[in-house]
Amino acid sequence: MPTPADTLSPCAYLIGWQLDTPSGPTEGWTSYFTGNLYRYRDHRLREYHTSWDPAPFMPATASRRQPGVQEATQFVELLPAYIARDLRAMTADTLYTLSEPKETTLDGHPALCLEAVMDVRGERVRQASYWFDRDTHLPLRIDIESNPASITEQTITVNYASAPAADTPMGEEALLALYPEHFEKYRESNFRIENLRDTPLPTFTLPAVTGERYAYQRGEAFCAPTVVALLDPDTSFSSDIVRDLRAAIDSSTIPADIIWAVAGTNADRAEELVGQTRPGEHLLLNARSLARDCGASSLPVVIIAAPSGVVKNVLLGYNSDLSTVVLQSIALL
Repeated sequence: MPTPADTLSPCAYLIGWQLDTPSGPTEGWTSYFTGNLYRYRDHRLREYHTSWDPAPFMPATASRRQPGVQEATQFVELLPAYIARDLRAMTADTLYTLSEPKETTLDGHPALCLEAVMDVRGERVRQASYWFDRDTHLPLRIDIESNPASITEQTITVNYASAPAADTPMGEEALLALYPEHFEKYRESNFRIENLRDTPLPTFTLPAVTGERYAYQRGEAFCAPTVVALLDPDTSFSSDIVRDLRAAIDSSTIPADIIWAVAGTNADRAEELVGQTRPGEHLLLNARSLARDCGASSLPVVIIAAPSGVVKNVLLGYNSDLSTVVLQSIALL
């Protein structure tokens, strides 16, 4: 999908791939749109957003050879918009020589053929042939030879199959609908805790000390304002946080719930830290994954979410006015 106004990529895209391996087929996909990139492979879903950190999207320069994540996607150079961009760059590069397009046929299909060769110090290092549909100018085939007639010669052939035009929706909601399991089980991010305010609490599923599992879906509403306390039982201030949060809830004129999310899998240590859970409280274990998805690099962290599930305040570490700040945050929801 061409995006002329986007300076980071000539098009939005969703690229899926599958590869047969000795252990069975493996698959992956990458989607980019308006400064957002999602990449799934090897049971990991990473995401990048210019609103969080624009650095991964910066193009290659003389001092920075690594291209932006949106340009480094596997197979992205085979997309029509990227082919057009690369051909325009070749015309401005003195190392390349491009032929005039000539009419021909490819497997009986009316086509235009374009040759591009790259010479460095009199040596042919790359030559490519492009065939395009004569009417639509969409690619039909590409042959690329690197280091031709040398011991390191490599040939790549790409054939394009015709397919009906499809208006693929771009956006996180569309990707969630296409790949629900990938988002639920394998989502990671380069999200930072500072960006969590005014965004929905991430999806998480954690074991409770009762032996059940507590599951929360991004965008799901809570029954009441909810305080999520991400705690490490090895941190000295954790017990103070438990005391002060309960004091804040007891003083609040607005009923609120608490989710105690404790790092580690030791239920005895978690229960020793939190004590007897009260109505409206949940004690969960193995909370490092939730901390990671919230962007927290260290614990403790206290998150105050509105009943809508949107995070309204984030408190890092511990200070003596925690109870007052939490009480005020709940009152402002």
